[in-house]
Amino acid sequence: MKFILQRIGQGLIVIFAALTLAFILMFVIGDPVTMITGVEASREQADQLREQLGFNRPLILQYFEFMVGAAQGDFGVSYRHQQPVLPLLWERLGRSAEIALPALILALAVSIPAGIMSALRRNSAIDYGTRVTALVGQAAPNFWVGIMMIILFANVLGWLPSSGREIDGGLWKQISHMIMPTITLALLPMAYLTRMMRSTMLEVINEDYIRTARAKGASVPRVVYIHALRNALIPYVTITALQIGNLIAGSMVVESVFAWPGMGRLLMDSIRTLDIPVVAAGLSFVAALFVVLNLIADVCYALLDPRVGKS
Repeated sequence: MKFILQRIGQGLIVIFAALTLAFILMFVIGDPVTMITGVEASREQADQLREQLGFNRPLILQYFEFMVGAAQGDFGVSYRHQQPVLPLLWERLGRSAEIALPALILALAVSIPAGIMSALRRNSAIDYGTRVTALVGQAAPNFWVGIMMIILFANVLGWLPSSGREIDGGLWKQISHMIMPTITLALLPMAYLTRMMRSTMLEVINEDYIRTARAKGASVPRVVYIHALRNALIPYVTITALQIGNLIAGSMVVESVFAWPGMGRLLMDSIRTLDIPVVAAGLSFVAALFVVLNLIADVCYALLDPRVGKS
């Protein structure tokens, strides 16, 4: 319990720092009043709006009100969309989850068996093929992979739609729009996790207790999946939580390439158009998501290795 409480305390500090940075960004990115009124507005109009929004008050008071509003989920109104920021983020987050969750599941489903097989068949053709494929997956930029998939599967073969999100037209129509962005988004975490599983499995299968289990006549599946895999998953769980960060970062590019109306594309468009409330809320949300995911990873780590929670 002490271990978890310490992690929660550290997470709250990170969220506080992220909110402070988000507040600073509101004044570093550009003048919020100019973003709303445009450069053609008169000085009187700009001053009137600045007073209306409270930007003429002391900075420390604005910071306090921002933190109180953020704690209540109130980040103001989007300059571009003219609607409250939080409902807008939640709506786009659900659309991002439609490709991010399948991408994570795909990365886990491929990386665990591929990493195990590569470790058990070390220096074989399977091992070399897995390592080369993972290296290519790490090196290839998301935007390039997405463009190549559009050219091949949409333009040349005509198997899949090139972009957009489908809400009508049946289940297959919806899935067909998700296939390419999901695979593109999954490639990088899949490559990292495959290499991690291979490395940790190689370390574990050479331990004394594994050799002892084999000497006692335990079957290979039992040795691998009961004895070795549990210990190999300890660092794998931590890296998985970090790779979810790659999914969040990658979604900004992938959603732009495939014109997917998710949170990543919303943040990218907001940065480009200087929609400061959305940028600030998005930064705070991503930081909070990282904290929650790392807390879950720490809990899983402690469950897999009880010594961690006692340290």
